[in-house]
Amino acid sequence: DFGLADYDYLPVSSEIKELFEYIKRYTPKTIEIEHKLQPFIPDFIPAVGDIDAFLKVSRPDGKPDNLGLLVLDEPSTKQSDPTVLSLWLTENSKQHNVTQQVKVKSLENAEKNPKAIESWIDSISELHRCKPPATVHYARPMPDIETLMQEWSPEFEELLGKVRRPSA
Repeated sequence: DFGLADYDYLPVSSEIKELFEYIKRYTPKTIEIEHKLQPFIPDFIPAVGDIDAFLKVSRPDGKPDNLGLLVLDEPSTKQSDPTVLSLWLTENSKQHNVTQQVKVKSLENAEKNPKAIESWIDSISELHRCKPPATVHYARPMPDIETLMQEWSPEFEELLGKVRRPSA
């Protein structure tokens, strides 16, 4: 608890003592804030499969599954295409020059399975659409835009008129 009497013995200037007098006279206002209690009921989201996808039943032989470490563990309703996933990971890791084996997907009787072809085209289009922009690192600072936009000197413009430009 704050008590002003604890600070009366301090050797301070008259301005500070006057400031403490203001502090002694101050009484805070009590403000009643209205509140209304409402129950929080989360939306019911139906799920297919386990209650928690990360709680798995271990193998009967006791060996580790390595799900999520060596093999991607996904819900069974919509599995990722391994080739597209590999392309996504390569693109996001920005390690394009690393030589690694890339899985190649092939379809038997592709003419009878246009949905798989459309899915492949859509996933590759999405990959290209979400590709991060290329970044360029300059060795020295680039000139200011104001400097670049300045008018040329009359001598330079005259020289441009005299010099023959290469044809396209």
